[in-house]
Parts: sequence; C-alpha cells; structure tokens
Amino acid sequence: MDAIFGILQNLGAFAGGIAARLGIVLLAMAAILVPAVLVFGLMRAFAWARRRAQGLSLAGTVRYRPGLLYAPGHTWVRRERGTARVGVDDLAQKILPWAVSVRLPKPGTALRAGAPAAVISAGDREAVIRAPLGGTVMAVNPDVVLDPSLVKSDAYARGWLFVMRPESDDLEGLRGEGEAQAWLAAEGERLNHWLETRLGIATADGGELMDPVAAHLDARSWQELTDTFLR
Repeated sequence: MDAIFGILQNLGAFAGGIAARLGIVLLAMAAILVPAVLVFGLMRAFAWARRRAQGLSLAGTVRYRPGLLYAPGHTWVRRERGTARVGVDDLAQKILPWAVSVRLPKPGTALRAGAPAAVISAGDREAVIRAPLGGTVMAVNPDVVLDPSLVKSDAYARGWLFVMRPESDDLEGLRGEGEAQAWLAAEGERLNHWLETRLGIATADGGELMDPVAAHLDARSWQELTDTFLR
C-alpha cells in the first residue's frame, strides 16, 4: 500500500510540474499575444477614425467617398456647376505601389470617354488613367505635379487630377450611391482573385489586399493588370 501511495504522490508531483510549466508557457504566450492584439485593435480603430475624418466609407475592402460618381476605369467624378472634377479611386491606390510623377492633360484638351487622360508613374511602372467622360479639360491640379504622393495619400480630396467640362449631361457608365458601393466591393474581390490566381498570394488582414502589388509583377503582368482594371 505504501508503494502505491508513493507512486500516486510521484504522479501527482509530475502532473503538478507539467501544469506549472504549462501555466508558465501560457503566461508567456499571453504576454506576447495580448500586446499584439491590442496594437492590432488600435491600428484598426485608427484606420476607422481616419476614414471617418476624411468622410470615407468601406465597400468591402475598398474605401470610397459617398456622393461621388465612379467610372469603370476607377476614376471618381464630382459634378460642380457644369464641370466635373476627376480623381482616382481607392482600388487604383491598391494597384499603384506609389506615385513619383504625374502627367496631366493640358487645359483645352478634348477627351473622349475612355481615352487616355493622365499617366501616373511609379518608377519603372506607369498607369494610364482614362477619362471617365467625354469633354474638354478646363484645369489641372498643380499640387499633384509638385507632390505626386497626394495621389496616394489623399486621392479623394487634394489628390484630384483635373477638371473637365462634359460634352453632355449624359452620365452613362458612371455609378453612384448604392450601385457604386456594390460595384467597388465586387471590384475589390475581383482584384484579390486576380492576384491570387496569378501570383499565388492570398489577402492578408482579414481580406484586405496586399499592398503594394507591383513589387510582385513583371512588366507584362503589370500591363495586364492595368489593362484589366484601369481600362
């Protein structure tokens, strides 16, 4: 009987030792994970607050500004007393790794809807931005020429590209309000699928697109990407 009690005591001590070690491991993991979770939560809260401050909302993983119209080539349009201010939307930002220079059309240039209007250079990569409407260029944004980073950092406000006078009031092909939100969400999913199938990379951070994507693409793939989404 004493031998049995001895064995049980040894087993109890062994189990206690394992439990103590497991507790130490769990405490160590908690000490690492809890701050990381807090930082992640703070980052998400900051991103939410920043979007709210800028008047932006989310369509899936794509940021958008309510009240604007959106064109198939991922430009936005704001009507202003007979003119239309034009910029690029957030999906274009997810494609562009950065902006080092911007070439804009000259005032007085006549543009057809879908025709090349501006070029954003990201070093050895360029993205052609197409006119969302037919019309005449009335003014361009000198700020983005001097500071091209505005196209990335403040695309829906100070990073606008040009102002044009539409040739007609026909807004065919432009999407607004709920239609724009649903379309942008679908476009975000389509871009994600494009990247996954061609590069074998999945989205990160709960479905947000990996950025920048250009670093993973050769010249031919970059051309295919911009032809597909910035058409």
